[in-house]
Amino acid sequence: MFKIIFKSKLRVMRRMLAQDWATYFILGPVMMGVAFLLGRRIFNDFAFGVGRIQSVSISEELAVRLSFAFLVLKVFFNFLPMARRLYPTERSLSIEDLLPIDFQVRYKVFYVEQLFRDLPFFVGGLVLLLFFGQTQFMVWPLFIWLFFPGVEIGFTLTWIHFWSPDRKQLAGVFLILFFFLGVLPVAQFSWWADFFTILFVPLGYYQGFKVWRYQDMGRVEQFFVRHETRKIKTAASSLLRVLCQCVPETVRPLVRRDLILTARNFVPHIWRNLALVILTLLAVFNRRDIDASAYCALAVFLMSSTVAPLFSLQRPFRPMDNVLPLSAEQVWRAKLSFARLIAFPIPLLIWGIEMGMRPIPWPEAASLFLTLMLVGLAVSSLVGGSICEGDQRPVLQYIVAAFMSVLATLFIAVFNPALFLLLFPVLSSLKGSAITRLENEGVV
Repeated sequence: MFKIIFKSKLRVMRRMLAQDWATYFILGPVMMGVAFLLGRRIFNDFAFGVGRIQSVSISEELAVRLSFAFLVLKVFFNFLPMARRLYPTERSLSIEDLLPIDFQVRYKVFYVEQLFRDLPFFVGGLVLLLFFGQTQFMVWPLFIWLFFPGVEIGFTLTWIHFWSPDRKQLAGVFLILFFFLGVLPVAQFSWWADFFTILFVPLGYYQGFKVWRYQDMGRVEQFFVRHETRKIKTAASSLLRVLCQCVPETVRPLVRRDLILTARNFVPHIWRNLALVILTLLAVFNRRDIDASAYCALAVFLMSSTVAPLFSLQRPFRPMDNVLPLSAEQVWRAKLSFARLIAFPIPLLIWGIEMGMRPIPWPEAASLFLTLMLVGLAVSSLVGGSICEGDQRPVLQYIVAAFMSVLATLFIAVFNPALFLLLFPVLSSLKGSAITRLENEGVV
């Protein structure tokens, strides 16, 4: 039975990869490899000569603490998505759920699926270890990848069975965990990792997947209904109106619609991106030798990248725009304005943190303010402007936008802020490509 189900899953995966194989196996590795080699060369060879950034290195203790912190964040951000997959409230009448399949087979299939889903996350961790030269930890991402799905499944099922799937309570617990990650000695981390593995893996297998998963189905479904149908409060509606006044009038209704959809959880990625941005802002307080422009570019990219899943999720509903007098350029400019709008406060916040933690003379402060604003505007514009470059595939768009954002940050923050002017011909080229793609798709 397991072989039959596994073969069917592989066929579905092959059909998906048949459309995007060039993205995952050619374009993605090439662009990530170029960015990796370029970043290593700049940080290690050119940093001291340029004078704007310093060589980056982290200690073994910091690498271990950051690794566990990223694992905790993964569990937190994957909590509700995994709950949707564990409790099939939206697909309860599918053939797979109605077949008399033993829970052990279901667990094995789910475990293998989770391994495939987690692979990009741990490959990214492996790349970061290579980037910072921590080659002694190279084998650990492989071992953690093989066993981590069992811990994540067991934790999710145990939490939902004893408490409601509320992210506020969950966030409180993870804040406590982050406190212990910064206080406990690194030598004790392996003992705690073994304890959680021994606790959650058997509990999720024998009790969670066998019994609790079916007992809590109705309660989880009610939570999802309340979570998705919540209304925007009056204060939030007023804030949206004020924000929309900052964008051109021709695209104002489209930007307002995108903001409302994002606030109503149409794009769940916004909360993950917002939390990562907050962590990036907190890291600015102790940025050491890394230039503030790098933090600004990272935070702006994380926030403005919300536009990619939004654009992808709107694709099935886009024919409804045919009844409106909209041009393809307006659709593209709306997404560009949306990306700029949600990322606009980030350079201001980073500049405020810098002035509070490391005061400098006003001429240098003004220069830093200008650099951060230009970096933020350039990165958000490239992320929003390249929205059609991935053919509505967020992964490809992330790769293209990340590569261009790295180059823009280097040109503006490292070499000369006047190179910001190169952004205009790039956006003009992206606009032409986007209009062609949208017209071929049938938006107008």
